[in-house]
Amino acid sequence: MSCSTKSQDLSTIDFNQNAETYLDGLSFSSKTEQKGHYEAVVKGEDASLKLVDKGELSTNYVFMGEKNTAQLNYGGIPINDVMGTAITVYDNKIAFMRINVKNDQSIALLELLKKKLGTPTEIVKSEDNPYDETDKSQRLLLEKLPNETKKVKDDVLDDYTLTYPENFIWNKNDVIYQLTFSPTGNYISSQLVVISKKAFKDKIIMGYHNPDKDPILSKYLN
Repeated sequence: MSCSTKSQDLSTIDFNQNAETYLDGLSFSSKTEQKGHYEAVVKGEDASLKLVDKGELSTNYVFMGEKNTAQLNYGGIPINDVMGTAITVYDNKIAFMRINVKNDQSIALLELLKKKLGTPTEIVKSEDNPYDETDKSQRLLLEKLPNETKKVKDDVLDDYTLTYPENFIWNKNDVIYQLTFSPTGNYISSQLVVISKKAFKDKIIMGYHNPDKDPILSKYLN
C-alpha cells in the first residue's frame, strides 16, 4: 500500500498525460499488473476468458473503503466507499476508470457530465419495467428526467410499465464515457465508465474485451 498525501478530482484526468501525475501519492486497496489481452475460449457450451500476452502491459488500481475513496471525487461529487473506483494504466497513461459515486448523487453526476461534455451522443433507454408507484427511485426519475422517463399504459394487462434512460453515452475524440443508471427502490445507483478507444480495441479491460460485439459501444470504434 502507498500512503495518501493528496486528493484527486477524477473529472480533471487527461488520458493523454502521464498517469503518475494523477496517481502518485494516492493510497489504494490493491494494485495488480496484467500482461496481455483477453480472448474468449469456447468449448462446447462453456465459455471462459484467458489472457494472451502479446506484449500488452497494464496496471489495475482499486480504491475501496472510506480511507481510499475519501481521497477521490468526481467534480466534487463524493465516491461510494463500498463500490469504490477502479483505474487502469496502459502505456503509462490512464486508460480506464470505473467510478461509483454516492447513491444519492447520480442525478448530480449526470448534470455535471452534461456541463463538462455537452449533450449526450446517445441515450439508451430501458423499456417495459414494471411500474411501482411506491418506488422512490422511479418517482425520482419521473421528476428529475421527465423528458426521458415515461410511464406507459399496457392496455392488455391494464397496468403500467416504465421506460427510463439506462445509459448515457458521450463519444469524445479518443475517449468514451458511459453513465449507467440502476433504479433500486430508495435511490438511483449509477456507474460511470470512462475508457480510451485504444484500451477498448486492445481488449485489456474485462467486461470491455469484445469491442466488435459490444451492443452499445461498438459503433463508436469505427
